[in-house]
Order: sequence, then structure tokens, then C-alpha cells
Amino acid sequence: MALSKQELQHFKKQLLDQKKDLLDGGASHRDENAALSEETGELTSYDNHFADMASELDQREKDITLEDAARERLSLINTALDRIREGNYGICVDTGEEIDKERLEAIPYAIRTKEAQDQLEEAKDSNRPDDEATFETSGNRVDDRLRTVDDLQNEHGNSTSETYLEEDDPDQGND
Repeated sequence: MALSKQELQHFKKQLLDQKKDLLDGGASHRDENAALSEETGELTSYDNHFADMASELDQREKDITLEDAARERLSLINTALDRIREGNYGICVDTGEEIDKERLEAIPYAIRTKEAQDQLEEAKDSNRPDDEATFETSGNRVDDRLRTVDDLQNEHGNSTSETYLEEDDPDQGND
């Protein structure tokens, strides 16, 4: 059963409230393009301890990540408001089925049924490369010039191996 006009108005109000909250929250955050010197209050970064700068950069990265997530959510909200205007709000973009009202109550900007969203996420996960295969170094190499540190240490040893230290010990042969 399609959503009634009252239900559409209810979801539209929810979406507009969320949009207002996002826009009001974004205005209180600092501009992501602000220079680091403005954020730290320093004219240069030379007199700051590297840990202070690292902390500031870490915080800046977190803020930018949160702002990006807010922008993405705002885009989803605007899409949902457009779908209300077009008359297809509450209909899955993939299957054409109605999205459960409970899902819309929880995520009013949802454009897919739970099942369709799960399928989309599974498809995304299956397209990701296996991390272990990405960093695997053993096996047939196309280009033998690419060798890992472990391969080189196994073949040549390293500066802390006992054989290396014995060979270079100047006191050993001077008895």
C-alpha cells in the first residue's frame, strides 16, 4: 500500500528537520580550507613540536571526514525530498517494491529496501580485492626486480645477523 499524504508529510518534515540540523551544524564547524596556521594560531609551523602539529592534523582529518559524511547525508536527504516531489518516495530504486515504513522511520532518506541494500553491499564487498592477495610476495613474479625486504634478508642476511658481525669483527683475526 502506497504512503498516504499524511505519511508523506510526516517523512518530509523529518527530512527537512534533518537537513536543517545538518546545515546548522555545518555552519558552526570551521572551514576545511582554513590554513593550518589559522587553526593553530601560529605564523609558522617551525616553532611547534611535531606532536602538536600531528595532533592538529589528526583533528583536522577527523573534522573533514565528519564534514564529508554530513555532505553525503545531505545529498541523500535532498534526493529523498526530490523523490517526494516526483511521487516515487518509498519505492525501491532497484526493485520497484515499497520500502517498509519501519525502515523509512529509521532512515527517512532510504532509497532501497533492506534486501536490495544488502545485495548492493554484498556486491561491493565481492568486488574488493583480498587484502592478503594484494600484499602477497611469494609465488611467480612477473618482474623479478620487485623483491621484498624478507627475500633480500634471506638471500644476503642483514647487518644484525651473526655471520655479518663475525666477518666484520676487526679484533677476531688479530691474535
